[in-house]
Amino acid sequence: MSLADIIQIIIGVLSLVATITVSFAIYWLQLRHEKEMQKIIKQQEHKELEEKAKLFLMDNEAELNYLPWCVIAANVHRLDKHTREIYNSFCRCPEELQNEILKQAGFEMKSIKGQIWVNDCIEALKEDIRKYNLGRDYLYEGAKYFHRSYERYRDLKWTDTPRVFAPICKDNYIRNSFAIDKLDIGSYIDEYFYYFIDKRINFKKNKPMPPIDYAWYSQNLAKIDEEMVCMWMMELIRNIAIIIYNRSGVEKINAEILEYTDAQVETYEDKYYATLQALYNAYYIKPMDEKKVSHKKKKQKSRE
Repeated sequence: MSLADIIQIIIGVLSLVATITVSFAIYWLQLRHEKEMQKIIKQQEHKELEEKAKLFLMDNEAELNYLPWCVIAANVHRLDKHTREIYNSFCRCPEELQNEILKQAGFEMKSIKGQIWVNDCIEALKEDIRKYNLGRDYLYEGAKYFHRSYERYRDLKWTDTPRVFAPICKDNYIRNSFAIDKLDIGSYIDEYFYYFIDKRINFKKNKPMPPIDYAWYSQNLAKIDEEMVCMWMMELIRNIAIIIYNRSGVEKINAEILEYTDAQVETYEDKYYATLQALYNAYYIKPMDEKKVSHKKKKQKSRE
């Protein structure tokens, strides 16, 4: 092989290397440019999302305490026409915007995925009704009287249920001082757990009436108008769920709590969502991957 041939081969190899190097450099520059453009687009989209969330918060400033119930409304009845405007406005937002609204409003909760949790929570409640002997289970046929509160009567004005229940403990000094001789159903359920379930008093044969039965028979719920039955069902479910949650005393490892606010119940629709919130917080546990569960357990142990 002549010197000229060797030089020609070397030039060819160098030319090939140069071509590959230039091609790779061009590809790398294009890829970098695309990533930079994607980053700019994402930043712009996030700014637009932030602005939309700010506008939502400004437009609904008077009703921001209802955001936890908006989360439920968007999950279980997103396509319905609600009586409260913030529910409608929130349901019209895409999930990403909903979460940004909640973030900017100072809430840690996020939108809920899937609807199976409603039935799961009701089944867990039914189990506790049996476990604690709270009375006859009226959550039959898919808890129809509870769900009809929303389906048929959502626009009805809510009025608190009356204080008609005799106290279980007759020797309560504070109550006697204020001449309070009747309780609301929530206070009665609380006393039922405290004095009867926790055995603070030995009742012997004179056991207190289970709260569900007490409400059902004292208010003649088998014969009154259906909307009144729905009203009492929401009241019973919500109060039992809240007391069950408060009695648990243990932070759920993988739960995302729907935070409570000062939102006031004004309609059956509001009460329905407030009741679902209590059920969610008392019974729902959101699945998490093993790494997150392990990390949270480690944090809990470090606190101990």
